[in-house]
Amino acid sequence: MSNQKALGQISYLIQLLTDRDKFVRQKVRTQLIELGEDALPFLEMAVRSEEVSLRVQAQEVISAIFPEKLGEKFRQLAQKGMGRDVDLEAGMLLIMEFGYPDSNPQSCKENLDSLAHRLEQNLTPDADPSQTVFALTRLLFQQENFKGNKENYMEPDNTYLNKVLDHKTGLPITLSALCILIAGRLGLPIVGVGMPGHYIAKYNLPKDPIYFDPFNQGRLLTHADCVQIVEQFGQPFEEHFLSQSTNRETLIRMMNNLIQVYREFNEPEKAETLSGYIKILLDPSKNPFTRKTR
Repeated sequence: MSNQKALGQISYLIQLLTDRDKFVRQKVRTQLIELGEDALPFLEMAVRSEEVSLRVQAQEVISAIFPEKLGEKFRQLAQKGMGRDVDLEAGMLLIMEFGYPDSNPQSCKENLDSLAHRLEQNLTPDADPSQTVFALTRLLFQQENFKGNKENYMEPDNTYLNKVLDHKTGLPITLSALCILIAGRLGLPIVGVGMPGHYIAKYNLPKDPIYFDPFNQGRLLTHADCVQIVEQFGQPFEEHFLSQSTNRETLIRMMNNLIQVYREFNEPEKAETLSGYIKILLDPSKNPFTRKTR
């Protein structure tokens, strides 16, 4: 079949989305979803149609295709990380795309670049690790007024990078990730620590790393403080809890947080979709959203 003929068939199918026969409409909808990304340009044109019913039907098909399209992006991310860790920032931008499909990744990157530039200006060339952590936490939590969202902890926006940057509030894990992304631009060894119940950050040193809590204004933490935090969640402390979290572990934990939120808010479809993305990150050879071989 020629490419031109295939494109013509997609256009014809889209016109049938408003057919009087319900069976025809359902059959066409299924075919368009199976066509997936190939049909998106035509569906996006239909969404701008003057015909209201066509706009509605086209948007519903786009919404049905979206999980598979984003799942493919997660698969590509996971494949790049085979044998090594995945890209944390790229993963967070994909999570953001799930929550806000029309969000602007470039705007987020520029915001992070700007914060990193300001941090660099606040650091002396001979700044030691303690001075570096102080400069970072002072910038974010005093000058920029980022803070943990203790009032609305279960708000989904606490996990989406664009909203964390806009609202300047977030969860322990997203505020820690913010520190990691900014520091990473300057080559600073600040990493995440996924303790049970509470995610923190540390300046990674072979001996005497510096632990700090971005959710609580960047408060410095001693080893004893970390033990106490874990035990407050009813978990016996184990030394490996203070090990560096991988980016893959961090992204999965972020999505599990969202899954818990969406189940609490009675949005099982969103929770199920996020579970699918976790499966892809764990095994990119499997994409639970793929409907056909391309």
